[in-house]
Amino acid sequence: MTKATRESCRAVALIVCALVFSARTGHSAVSFPETLKDWSWLALQGTSHQVRDVRVSAGHLVLTLTSGSAEPVVAGDDVVGFFFSGAGSLEYTTDDPLELPVVAYNVKKNTGLTPTAEGKGLAIRDRFEEVLWLCGSAALPNLPPDAAGAALDARFAKHREKFGRVQASPLAHQFTAWRLNAPDQPFVRAEVSGGTEDLLYALDGARRKTESLYSLRKGDALPDRLYRTVLSSRPFGSDWRTPVFPTVMLTAVDFTLTASDGKDMALSVTETLAGGERPTSVVLLDLEETTFGRSELDPRHLRVKGVFDETGAPVAFDHAKNEIAIGLRTPLAPGATITLRFELEGDVLYRPEGDSYWMLGTDAWFPQPDLSGQYYTVHATVKVKKPFIPLMPGTTVRRVQEGDWNVLETRVEKPVQFMVVLAGKYAFEEATKDGVTVRVASYAMKNPRAIRKLMTLAQKIIAHDQWFLGPFPFPEFNVIEINDLGWGQAPPGVMFITSEAFNPIGDSTNELYSKGINERFAHEIAHQYWGHVVKMPSFEEQWLTESFAEMCAGIVIRDLRGKSDFASLQAVWKLRARDATAIAPIPLANRIRNHTKPSAAWTARTYLLYAKGPWLLNTVREKIGDRKFLDFLRSCQATLAWRFGTTEMVEKVLEAVTKEDWKPFFDADYWGTGMPE
Repeated sequence: MTKATRESCRAVALIVCALVFSARTGHSAVSFPETLKDWSWLALQGTSHQVRDVRVSAGHLVLTLTSGSAEPVVAGDDVVGFFFSGAGSLEYTTDDPLELPVVAYNVKKNTGLTPTAEGKGLAIRDRFEEVLWLCGSAALPNLPPDAAGAALDARFAKHREKFGRVQASPLAHQFTAWRLNAPDQPFVRAEVSGGTEDLLYALDGARRKTESLYSLRKGDALPDRLYRTVLSSRPFGSDWRTPVFPTVMLTAVDFTLTASDGKDMALSVTETLAGGERPTSVVLLDLEETTFGRSELDPRHLRVKGVFDETGAPVAFDHAKNEIAIGLRTPLAPGATITLRFELEGDVLYRPEGDSYWMLGTDAWFPQPDLSGQYYTVHATVKVKKPFIPLMPGTTVRRVQEGDWNVLETRVEKPVQFMVVLAGKYAFEEATKDGVTVRVASYAMKNPRAIRKLMTLAQKIIAHDQWFLGPFPFPEFNVIEINDLGWGQAPPGVMFITSEAFNPIGDSTNELYSKGINERFAHEIAHQYWGHVVKMPSFEEQWLTESFAEMCAGIVIRDLRGKSDFASLQAVWKLRARDATAIAPIPLANRIRNHTKPSAAWTARTYLLYAKGPWLLNTVREKIGDRKFLDFLRSCQATLAWRFGTTEMVEKVLEAVTKEDWKPFFDADYWGTGMPE
């Protein structure tokens, strides 16, 4: 998007409400509790008006209210939008070349709509019968004063109930944060229903700086829940190459977790938050509210008992839909810090398939910002009932027994993301070599021979990685057996492996990533460099962790196993890259969805990050030679050490190492859907 286009979009978003709404305002609540209450209980103003051929627009969305009735909507005393019922049409266009392939794919695979070519872009069109339009403005609609419309109370209530079932950041959280943090920025939301698809539009110039269009679908096991599918989402006021600056940065986490011998736990977390680019009065953090065990029929609940400031005084909050909104007494200034303590409890200790361990993984089991706001050190103490043994990242401060409890205390001194905690009937062995302690833990039944074999393998790979990537990032590294690998980012100083590594019987899951246990180890150990030393600020940059880790795994396999194994791995990368490259560019791999065949979307995403990404890097290696390529990897680690990396930064490092222009290559094959050759 050009600067002129961005400014045009901003002007449209700011002006649209002034055009549609005339200037009449009520008293505006300014406190967090009042504002949250007002936006939680939206209401009709009381007078409905007939409308015909009214055009409303924001960003790349145009709604035409062909005929029907509309009524102003109020939050407290302020008019904040309107509700329309009747006949209307919608048009959303995108000309962003990066997202066009995945927009076409997602619309075709997830909706009954047909994307149509519109100049150099695509248009998504639908009809509708109802729309709730909410805008960052406190003005009344400029509706015909003498044309009385139909009563809308019952329809409005039904509409609110329906869209209230959308499993995403609550509307009240979003607009309260906008109102108290960035009221000068555009913020528009449109809930559209009654057409071929139910759609949700959001223009967020305040926090995420995106313009997005979603379709909605019912949950499979819980049809009362509605889930979003991204049809289009593009930067607003920024660009793909520049990550959005976080509202707050989480810089330190100190927690004590006490686990029962069942599914319940108590968690006390003290967090240090640093202010972002503007004063912040409302902090929005991810925090699971309802999770599920074996299925959606096994709900687990995390409850917030209280939030407290440095003095111990309670702080106002609202916890809903896996997000906690916190109202600060005084705005957090840019660069300033605040300490908050969260007291939590819940029945969230799920044992997969009834096995003898539980895990709090990389999801938000403690309050945390978006990825670009996660940059925290950790001090952690975990107490579990015997015979369970706790395991988690960090340097061990103490591992002791206290009566019926096993206790582990650790510290992570470097800034990380993805803190995890596990506990179970584990047996482990550990050994220190070249300053790194490797700990291998298996559960249910100890296999000393397999443990020693895996420990030797980990030590060998760590030594090799240090040769071309630099010192190993953490003084302790845990190799932990679990039932299901899952598909999350590797935690700091931890890798997970399933039981076939301890009792090899063959497993197709590992094959999807690389070629077996050796490659799996090499990939996960490489994540300690690509994922923690060099961090991803968003899921659009996930190739910095997955593709680089897979490429480094290939180098390890070549050097320790032989060139033929590496050649076989290269062939797999190339084949799978060809299968997925037309669906989306690498940065949008995580957006691919296919609800009629979820495995197809998951495979395409995996092939882009674990095949096309490393194939692109391997193409660079073949062009510049091994020596320069290893210099490039080493330089990335040195230049971006313990920082958030971006593809643009990596490209600059490559150009510095090779003295060549790599922009056309990345534009075609990384930002585009070209196939590296």
